[in-house]
Amino acid sequence: MSTNIALLGGGTAGHVMPNIALLPYLKERFDRVIYVGSETGMEREICNKQNIPYYSTKTIKFYRRKIWKNAALPFRLTVGISEAARILKKEDVDVVFSKGGYAAMPTVFAAHVLGIPIVCHESDKTMGLANKITARLSERVYTAFSGTFRRATVLPTPVRREVFEGVPFHPFSDNEKPTLLFMGGSLGAEAINDALSECYPTLSHKYNILHITGKHGMPLRSPSYLSVPFADNIADYFASADLIVSRAGASTLGELTALGKRVVAIPLPKGESRGDQEENAAYYLERGAISVLPQSCLNGDRLTAAIDSSMRNRPPAPAYDRDTPKRLAAELYDVAKMKHLNRQRNGEIGE
Repeated sequence: MSTNIALLGGGTAGHVMPNIALLPYLKERFDRVIYVGSETGMEREICNKQNIPYYSTKTIKFYRRKIWKNAALPFRLTVGISEAARILKKEDVDVVFSKGGYAAMPTVFAAHVLGIPIVCHESDKTMGLANKITARLSERVYTAFSGTFRRATVLPTPVRREVFEGVPFHPFSDNEKPTLLFMGGSLGAEAINDALSECYPTLSHKYNILHITGKHGMPLRSPSYLSVPFADNIADYFASADLIVSRAGASTLGELTALGKRVVAIPLPKGESRGDQEENAAYYLERGAISVLPQSCLNGDRLTAAIDSSMRNRPPAPAYDRDTPKRLAAELYDVAKMKHLNRQRNGEIGE
């Protein structure tokens, strides 16, 4: 009897990359691994590169400010649930694993209706709305932080093993200078780019600068500066950097603290998000793992000061158990096998 799993999570790389971290270990245990996501999200492209069978459904997004946009939610959700149910039946899925995001919700509801066990993992200090709902339907709940959900097991966010295998590269004319990496998450960060533009003349005297710009590029040309819109080989950029300036997404901070990197985090402020990045950053700041510069204080001078201050300190010790993805994959397999045993007891399938 084959054992199959469906992975869910989309919208940002933070919802997708932890699933990718599980793949090598899931493939050791499950006969088939599929991904169910949105029709247009980045998860489709990522899965295609990983050769994971990908299915899409109609998805929903709840608008907190533009309430009138929520009028179509019941229709889209109903269609999405129907599409997801057909996929789960066709693939004979035994367990669904959700990393959150609205793209996961139709499949979560479909799995619940079909009696397929659901497992979810929350990377942020507090749960997003999608995972708050999913957790209440889940057989097992995992969180990266203690206190996030009352009946959760604490387990770090899975980190891809290739993150630890980055190869440093040195594209600059003066490779004696320390290297900074600026990145704004999978969608880029205009505020970080603007602050860098302001302080670039000062920084470039002391540092080489790698810059993952996102959609908002910068017209800089210098022997001390290299920019790319996106980086598929992010591990090489991590390995090349002495300090990283980034947003405070849970997956990003999980990867950087796992590597023991100096970090100046600029959390996406509440109002532009639900405040999760500020909470993530506060947690790591309390433990001395990162420095934090609030966006409300962000300008060229303060960014330079934060970088210089962090560079005077030793890098923090790496903080991560590399067996985390393997352990989570094993627990997901246990849930799937329990489903088989229950079906056998109920006479639905043979011994």
